[in-house]
Amino acid sequence: MEEKISIIIPCYNVQQYIDRCLTSLVNQTIGLEKLEIICVNDASTDGTWEKLLSWEKRYPENILLVNCEQNGKLGRTRNIGLEHAAGSYIAFLDADDWMEPDSYERLYQLIRKYQCEVVAFQFVRDNGKGDVWKQQKRRDRKDFYLDLSEDEERRKVLVTAILDNGCTDKMYTREFIVRNQLRFPEGCAYEDIYWGVLVQLCVKNVYFFNEKLYHYYINPDSIVLKKDQAYHMDIFYTTMLMWEECKCRGALERFAKEMELNFLIYYYLGGMKVLALRYTDLRYQEYRQMCETVRQTVPEYKTNPYLSQVLDDMRQLQVALIDQEISREQFAQAVKLLRGQTGEKTC
Repeated sequence: MEEKISIIIPCYNVQQYIDRCLTSLVNQTIGLEKLEIICVNDASTDGTWEKLLSWEKRYPENILLVNCEQNGKLGRTRNIGLEHAAGSYIAFLDADDWMEPDSYERLYQLIRKYQCEVVAFQFVRDNGKGDVWKQQKRRDRKDFYLDLSEDEERRKVLVTAILDNGCTDKMYTREFIVRNQLRFPEGCAYEDIYWGVLVQLCVKNVYFFNEKLYHYYINPDSIVLKKDQAYHMDIFYTTMLMWEECKCRGALERFAKEMELNFLIYYYLGGMKVLALRYTDLRYQEYRQMCETVRQTVPEYKTNPYLSQVLDDMRQLQVALIDQEISREQFAQAVKLLRGQTGEKTC
């Protein structure tokens, strides 16, 4: 296996962004010879594939293209990228985003220096219209190393957001991914919930490099922000997949209360946010079904000690509603309150 970094980029209808993304990679200070750029075209219907072919023609030794005839969503494209990856290290990059020029050189040095399985770093939100560093700092916190060989330390990771679920703000050793059989769920949105929780359960050591390297494009056409899309309901399916996989891996016994909290955060609180903010009509029946599933899946949730330790007052109030059998009108008031907190319009 070559000592390279394999960078996996899912590509779907990104013809207006892919040049910026790939330009940021071929200009990396680590040198293009250290990178394996894998672009997976997810059955794009615009000129994305033609753009990718022109890049491959310019850099045939460094850019690998995979063309999918059917759209498989982010999970499938990233899994395909993992199947083709030959580098010792793995990174993910979305096609409408881009990296700072020295990103992979610095990450490569850190993951080797600290012999860790994952290096986590920071991202900056960028509208692509100017020098983002004029408004924001590149660094807010100090770096640190975290050893997760003891269960107590892992419990802290599982109940905090210190190691978030995103895959694009981290670099992994390929050996870590292969040994733990990590894959993304396919055919569904919110795949990062599944991936991120499994990473938190499996990783042995992490270095937190708290500098902003990744430019997260504020895309008005973002999948996450579009309203009234059926795929937003995938949050429930994906979270249940995560729950079942964690059960198979013994995590529900080993970290019972931590995983219970995770289920409440992703299935219920995340689901509540989706129902309130991603749909213009009132999703009352879906809310009732969500509460019933919570009661069946984690019946002892009210005794979880982390509820008061981790959740703020607003989220504790939302959890308290699970057993209340609230009316449609009361649910409408809860939705109005959530929308008011985020500044989103009511229907």
